[in-house]
Amino acid sequence: MTPSHASGPTVLRFTLNERLQHVLLMASTLVLLVTGFSLLFHDVWIGRWLLWLEGGVQGRGLIHRWAAAVLMGVCGYHLLYILFTERGHAQFMHLRPRRQDARDFWQVVRLNLGRPAERPAFDRFDYRQKFQYYAFFVASVSMVLSGLLLWFATEAMAVMPKWAFDLLAVLHGRESVVIFLLLFVWHLYDVHLRPEVFPMDWSWITGRIRLADLKERHRAEYDRMGKAGVIDVGE
Repeated sequence: MTPSHASGPTVLRFTLNERLQHVLLMASTLVLLVTGFSLLFHDVWIGRWLLWLEGGVQGRGLIHRWAAAVLMGVCGYHLLYILFTERGHAQFMHLRPRRQDARDFWQVVRLNLGRPAERPAFDRFDYRQKFQYYAFFVASVSMVLSGLLLWFATEAMAVMPKWAFDLLAVLHGRESVVIFLLLFVWHLYDVHLRPEVFPMDWSWITGRIRLADLKERHRAEYDRMGKAGVIDVGE
């Protein structure tokens, strides 16, 4: 049986390069969250069970550091990608916050409240995707910097007071909870559970999106591509 996501004409949305970046980012973040939670909640059964799976405190630390190295590598590569490749720069330009994002947000609020409003014609990335992108960027920078200080604790303690180091350790752990809520509640809802994408938006795997879905979910991009002759809007 042909899966529903494969029916109808499609257009490229994400290249293999971009999909690999996403997969590595997702995998490293998931490992960091799990290994971080096992330490944060080491005094309850779930934390003890996770520590056992990870090979104890020493094994957990090794896995956590390797995942952190992958995360830093992917983030560094992504920065180079958006700075020095035409495709990456173009994608980043579409991710820039605009006033239209605020208007789109307000229209969605009105629709959800049952007030009369037109459905926003989203561009390549809507306001939710942009917020998640920049929120993860800010969280990653914060987590990497604080994580490096905790990683090299001896050197860090030589230049910062003990109370600041203890505060840093607490914030590093608590921030992981915020990232979990952002990614594994909101982002997973957007990708899997929203009615228009359920059971999953396959573009993060296949790299392609059906023209019908592009028209419905990213109408501004659909119209622009049609005017440029990239797609046949009559399809």
